[in-house]
Amino acid sequence: MTMDLDLATMVSRRDIRDTPHYQAVAEYYSALFAPATGLVHAVREIHPLKDGTVCAIGATFAGSLEDGPSYNAYRIDPATQAIVELRSGGRHLAVAADGRRCAIYRDDGVEIVDLRDGSSLAWQSVPGVVEQMRWSPNGKLGLLVAGAGSDVSGAEGGFALRVEHDGPSWLPEVDMGGSEDVWRRLWMWESDDADIRPVTTPPLNVWEFDWTDETGFAVIASDHHGEGSWYGASLRLIDAATGKDRSGHCATDQLAIPRTSPDGGQVAFIEAVCSDRGIVCGTLRLWEGGAVRTLATGDVEVSDMHWIGADRIAFAGLRGLETVVGMYDLAADRAETIWSSIDRTCGDHNPAIAVSGEEIYASIESYAEAPKLVRLGKTEVAPLWSFAAAGASPVTGLIETVRWTAEDGLEIEGLLLRPDDAARNLPLLVDIHGGPVWGYRNRWAARLRAAGPMVARGFAVLLPNPRGSAGRGQDFARRVLGDMGGADTNDLISAFDHLSALGIIDRDKVVLSGGSYGGFMSTWLITQHTRIAASVPISPVTNWYSQHFTSQFPAFDEVFLDGSPVSPVGQYFDRSPVFLAAHVRTPTLTLTGGRDKSTPPGQALEFHNALLQAGATSVLCTYPDDGHSLRGYPAYLDSAARVMMWAEKHVMY
Repeated sequence: MTMDLDLATMVSRRDIRDTPHYQAVAEYYSALFAPATGLVHAVREIHPLKDGTVCAIGATFAGSLEDGPSYNAYRIDPATQAIVELRSGGRHLAVAADGRRCAIYRDDGVEIVDLRDGSSLAWQSVPGVVEQMRWSPNGKLGLLVAGAGSDVSGAEGGFALRVEHDGPSWLPEVDMGGSEDVWRRLWMWESDDADIRPVTTPPLNVWEFDWTDETGFAVIASDHHGEGSWYGASLRLIDAATGKDRSGHCATDQLAIPRTSPDGGQVAFIEAVCSDRGIVCGTLRLWEGGAVRTLATGDVEVSDMHWIGADRIAFAGLRGLETVVGMYDLAADRAETIWSSIDRTCGDHNPAIAVSGEEIYASIESYAEAPKLVRLGKTEVAPLWSFAAAGASPVTGLIETVRWTAEDGLEIEGLLLRPDDAARNLPLLVDIHGGPVWGYRNRWAARLRAAGPMVARGFAVLLPNPRGSAGRGQDFARRVLGDMGGADTNDLISAFDHLSALGIIDRDKVVLSGGSYGGFMSTWLITQHTRIAASVPISPVTNWYSQHFTSQFPAFDEVFLDGSPVSPVGQYFDRSPVFLAAHVRTPTLTLTGGRDKSTPPGQALEFHNALLQAGATSVLCTYPDDGHSLRGYPAYLDSAARVMMWAEKHVMY
């Protein structure tokens, strides 16, 4: 009882950094990331060079853990195991076709660096934030620049970039529905001694691009700057001299990752049902001369691809929980698997690879295995560089695949973490992923804010992939369209019953959490079922009416709900947890970011006040400087500690 009272007091405090839960989280992540040593613990934007070295953007905790990670551009030599920092503060990296130069974007501009000696060749400031850079075959640099007032996608934090101004802080922000600094535009840098020049102008908004040849681009673009317009974006071709565009392909679903063939005549891209820009997994298609055809990859949903020569495409994707890297041969019109694993995976949001000549590279990881840079082959995975922190790994317990049958007979799968395979009758934390079109994989330390520390404290952690999740085919993804909060609800409830029947968990000690879609489901489930012990929704949607008119992408709810935001009946009402809060008694801790434009903080506030009015136990924590899903430091650490506190308070004492 004393511990229960102490936990109740701790959770209600603003500053919990002196609590044992916060200290446990800090110790876990300190061991995981080794911040005192400044080691690189993860890489992205991998660029293998012809000499066998690799350039990449690496993340490191060079300062204190609470300062969060910093990102720098590195060059790695697998032969000597040396890693050299090319430039600090690097956010994006692109290597020229000749392998002699690279472009590095830092917050204050783009620098061209000579890879032979590391010297600076040129520098250019940019009018906004660079989101993508690609070189043409002959050495021109294309830049995708988001205006200084544009929105960041939900996958990257879901907030608006802040426009600097010289006036006093009390001056209001003025919104007229669009201005010059909210558009994403293509720019081109034609030589080191020239200034960059704009290629496109509003009302064309470019989301992604690739060169077709020296005179043009293939882009994913829309005619509006709003984040919601991405859902209807199309494949287009842009003339580099005039900026004029012509249609390439329009689709009902979402398009992403245009990749142009070496001769510029074909464009490969992914078409898929998506819930977030930047998180794409679906059908590989090929555009040529106005015609589009599907490249059959079997039961693999593609999330990344690169051309190898004129007639082959290397791709990465998902087959359920399995990560697959393959090769599509255009001449033979078939795909073959190069590497696959259910125990290991690669990439960040979804599987991703890099290519150099005939070689395929990736950063491979698993629950108990820190990321390693590898070269993939049909018979082996050649480790090139390990990003493991020094000392013993803090990762404990085991991870296993679990499958169960939903009420309608559909098989659902997920991953289960627990202290050991003999552990029984455990309290369960269910972490519901965002999306809903996304999915869990076997990743280093589960890549979750509280999972590792909670397994160490005796919890089982379930990572479910309900209907709508990626990797099971587009028909599986479509099962959540127009029915979010419907059949997917039972996908989760049936999992609790399945694990309870196996004796692994105590059915009366289930705690829910999750961000974004997971936040919505963490509020929705407690309005539908009374046997949830506690809930910790993060960045939830609780009122679909106000969500539609206040979020950065109103197109989202129009895709995933059946109804209208201007109708008093239908799913906008029936699937809004706030309208069903009167009978909820589940203790709820809601966490939200003050800068969140994907699921604005008012969503959390509405539900919190509705629960208080109903007499339920409710605590609301708003992190003023954080955006969607609380990715910033030290809010990430603080939120992990609060999840632990809330769970332990309601199921262990």
